[in-house]
Amino acid sequence: MKDNQAMPQISIPADACRLSGFTAKDALELYAAKGVLMFLKEQMTALEVANAIESLSIIASDLTVLLASACGICNNCGEEETDCVDCDECQNNPAAWVQSCSLCHDLLDENQRIHIPDYLLEEAGIPADAKLEACTDEDSGEIMVTESDIQQDINDVPPGILSVLAASGVCLAELDELIMLERIIHGK
Repeated sequence: MKDNQAMPQISIPADACRLSGFTAKDALELYAAKGVLMFLKEQMTALEVANAIESLSIIASDLTVLLASACGICNNCGEEETDCVDCDECQNNPAAWVQSCSLCHDLLDENQRIHIPDYLLEEAGIPADAKLEACTDEDSGEIMVTESDIQQDINDVPPGILSVLAASGVCLAELDELIMLERIIHGK
């Protein structure tokens, strides 16, 4: 971010401080990570740490449910039903639902991603970390790889989160679409 870019104004309501146990004499530490700012007391007792862990776990759980609800359960992404979905192994196995859906399964498959050596990308003027897309010319049989207009997708989801969602039967194709379209799923 540029230094001259306006930053959000932060104020902590007194009720929020009371609820969290913060007082005027407490020094606070700010923790910043991708998508979150968090204040903790600079000095905490064991019980305060345990309570903070529980609060963070509840928030993480609530956000996971929010994301899963926005994506929905994989229903084979509208493809024709496969015999596998009805087999005994798949009946109550959400992870198998995702594995039997070719669209969701392919999103997890590293072999489905386009890999071009950095020196070729540099020659083409494409940043090494850019998302790529490919298309074919049926007449010549050539495959053209270009920088994608969309620079965020399911590959940007932390692997641990993606594993939990897939194991829960969450539709990964819908998650990919929500990410690429930058859909708001929390807040107004």
